[in-house]
Amino acid sequence: MEKLNKQMDDALNTKVAALNATDDETGDGKVDALDLKHQLDRVEAQLELQDQQNRALLRSQKRLLWAAIAIVVVLCLIMGGLLLRFNTAYNQVITTCAQVNEIAGTLQDSLAKLDTEQLDSMMQTLPDIADKLSQIDVDALNDVMAKLPATMDAVAQLQQQLNSVASFLGNVGSIFG
Repeated sequence: MEKLNKQMDDALNTKVAALNATDDETGDGKVDALDLKHQLDRVEAQLELQDQQNRALLRSQKRLLWAAIAIVVVLCLIMGGLLLRFNTAYNQVITTCAQVNEIAGTLQDSLAKLDTEQLDSMMQTLPDIADKLSQIDVDALNDVMAKLPATMDAVAQLQQQLNSVASFLGNVGSIFG
């Protein structure tokens, strides 16, 4: 047993000596405060380097996060714009379908009210109407149709001015009357 204890003590002393040998920074054969200061300086340098690396990594991740947020915002804006366009187009299609259905209903009602003699008469005049329509200058008709809204706006403005003048004259008449 004593032999085993001696072997264990020798192994422990060898291990402590090996550790002390690697801890001897100055090479003077003993571990003292100067060796500990060198080790501390080395650890601080390693920590400072690790801190710089961590800060650079955090800056990089922060930039990537902001870029991802910007991309998501841009994509949301694009999707919102597309949704608005699709909604507008859908509403226009629904409105157009309702107008077509209304016209078809009106046409069906009109045809139902016609007697067969009137319908035959209309069908006989249809080729003459088609010939007359083929003689119409389409460009001139398109030009007139393009100018029609502006003309209607001008007529509406004139109506407003006439109403304003009539109102003014009515007020003047009530003052002197």
